[in-house]
Amino acid sequence: MSTELTKELRRIRKAAGMSQMDMATRVGVSLLTIQLWERGISQPNAENAEKLEQTLKELNKGAADAKN
Repeated sequence: MSTELTKELRRIRKAAGMSQMDMATRVGVSLLTIQLWERGISQPNAENAEKLEQTLKELNKGAADAKN
């Protein structure tokens, strides 16, 4: 994952008040997987990238709605 994407993953997760474990459960991966993605050590496969993208969109939308 690019550095920007790893920072965005962490930023959105934290803004939503989610732990790495919460995110892992929501995406359907292990805690270690989320940790590796956030550090930029590994990348999600196509299926997990899709789940992650959907989750981040939902969290980002929820954060935006909460501000309004």
